[in-house]
Amino acid sequence: MTKNRTSASRERVPPSKQRCITLNDYLNGIAQATTVTELENAIRVPYKHSYHGRIWTRICRARISQGIAICDAHPLGRFVPRFQNRGRVLTVCGEDYRVGRGYNSTGISYVWHFAQEWASTVMLKNGLTARAAYHVWQAWRDYPHRCLTVIERAMAGSYPDRPLNRLRLSHLSSAPLSYTLAQNDADEFDRRATRPCRCGGTRFDWGAAYTGTEYAMNWHCNGCRRVYVEFMTDKRLGELRRPPV
Repeated sequence: MTKNRTSASRERVPPSKQRCITLNDYLNGIAQATTVTELENAIRVPYKHSYHGRIWTRICRARISQGIAICDAHPLGRFVPRFQNRGRVLTVCGEDYRVGRGYNSTGISYVWHFAQEWASTVMLKNGLTARAAYHVWQAWRDYPHRCLTVIERAMAGSYPDRPLNRLRLSHLSSAPLSYTLAQNDADEFDRRATRPCRCGGTRFDWGAAYTGTEYAMNWHCNGCRRVYVEFMTDKRLGELRRPPV
């Protein structure tokens, strides 16, 4: 996939620390890397270049190509996605998926969103957690060899899935929520989900955000300063926010 400026900006080296090497020397260093660490070190060798144009394209292709070679030789490399432009085939753990063509920015976002969902499902089926699958996909969007670090950590238990539908204390707000059940019931267009709080007050659905693997809903109380977070599926979120019949 095309490299973005986010990864490029992390690699910028102050002019004072740059040393003069040729493009061939830089590319040879990448080609000789046989491990993730060696490739990362080769990528970070100070070589002054712009982040566009033919030279940048050559550098990106060399990094990706060597990263794929390292993944192919790694015992966990099957989890690292592979994408072939010809036929637009995405492969994960030996299974194939044909990525559609979006034709515009919105369409491209949709087809790759579906591709990510498919890849995550395959990774879950083969032993990764949902959180690990998400981080593998994010690493793959950068450089493929960086997936291996995530996968190794995942196999060691570093990315456990969060328990769903369970309240956990997030933080204490500066004051209880200034909102009542009467106000909520009178709001025809933005009525919020509620649940009783142990303090005797009422907790209100005060916004939710997608974490990449599930939704995190914030519950604010109008009787105490406690703010809770609850992780849930999109189905559960929809059920909570469905207007009463």
